[in-house]
Amino acid sequence: MERLPLFEAYPELDLRLPRVPLATLPTPVQPLARLGQATGIPGLYVKRDDLTSPLYGGNKVRKLEFLLAEARRCGARTVITAGAVGSNHCLATAIHGRRLELRVVLLLVDQPVAQYVRTNLLLDHFHRARLCKTSLAAFPLRLAWHYLRGTDWRRLRPAFYIPFGGSSSLGCLGYVNAAFELKKQVEEGLLPEPDYTFVAAGSLGTASGLVLGLRLAGLKTRVVGVRVTPVALCSPSRWARMVNRTSASLTGRATTVPPVRVTPEELVLLGDFSGQGYARFTEEGMQAVHLMREHEGIRLEGTYTGKALAGTLDYIHKNQLERQTHLFWNTYSSADLSSVAQTIDYRDLPRAFHRYFEQPCQALDSD
Repeated sequence: MERLPLFEAYPELDLRLPRVPLATLPTPVQPLARLGQATGIPGLYVKRDDLTSPLYGGNKVRKLEFLLAEARRCGARTVITAGAVGSNHCLATAIHGRRLELRVVLLLVDQPVAQYVRTNLLLDHFHRARLCKTSLAAFPLRLAWHYLRGTDWRRLRPAFYIPFGGSSSLGCLGYVNAAFELKKQVEEGLLPEPDYTFVAAGSLGTASGLVLGLRLAGLKTRVVGVRVTPVALCSPSRWARMVNRTSASLTGRATTVPPVRVTPEELVLLGDFSGQGYARFTEEGMQAVHLMREHEGIRLEGTYTGKALAGTLDYIHKNQLERQTHLFWNTYSSADLSSVAQTIDYRDLPRAFHRYFEQPCQALDSD
């Protein structure tokens, strides 16, 4: 197993942080030459975190390397996590948790109907996750019930809870390391040092890890988050707190890691691209999805990465930054598992999820 760039920089962390190697790293960086030409941004690049795993990639795999390792260290046999019914994080946890022979319980809240929601639900079931429909109001009680049920009381092995999006001080470390990975790619001449890095901002774990990692790695790159979830979940103040908590967690594990502290005023979070709500597709977002597919053959989607790319292009043009170097961080898995999903009858799922197959998909969902 190749040593992580973060551990090369701070060897003490290698002894203090358990990790299971789930991801294929480093992920490539490549110029978006055709998209850049079409949009007038010649220095546009993409970080292909859609390729973190051929089983199921995207940004969650980097987080799960640390989160599932901690679950195993604690002796857990059951992992509980939560998200919307079409959550990519929940599906990633189901797939990679099963690889490690962990039972996975998914607490799922409502979202608009889309084809990817149907596919993800079917794949959750295929990978033997336990699907439980809940609401935000009922969530604490349902979590407590499944935590008690998932704990092995005879062997004193508690269930392990992973928060929404895998966004915790531990999960963020996947993207602290990703920033050091990017630094190596810059040093190897694979791309110039970006002036700006753009990423979808949902539960803020990816964006927080990148901010902290880029500071520690000594890169000048400024992270711009494109908000795709409600302000209550995704704000500059929450972002700053997550960066600072993750920094404190690292310095507590290794005295060689310098402390980093950020304020909300230092962070750039674009709030004009989330549309009418979480997972509701927008015209701008879907146009960006089609642009990326047409010019580069890279798949994005309407909930996160399409909106993030729309925000990326708008920010660059509005601020007249076309001549600078920009990195778009693709967080959506490119693994096409639709053929597996097609083998499953949705009626085998708990009845609470049938309506996502029986009601029409939202407008703008062309896939």
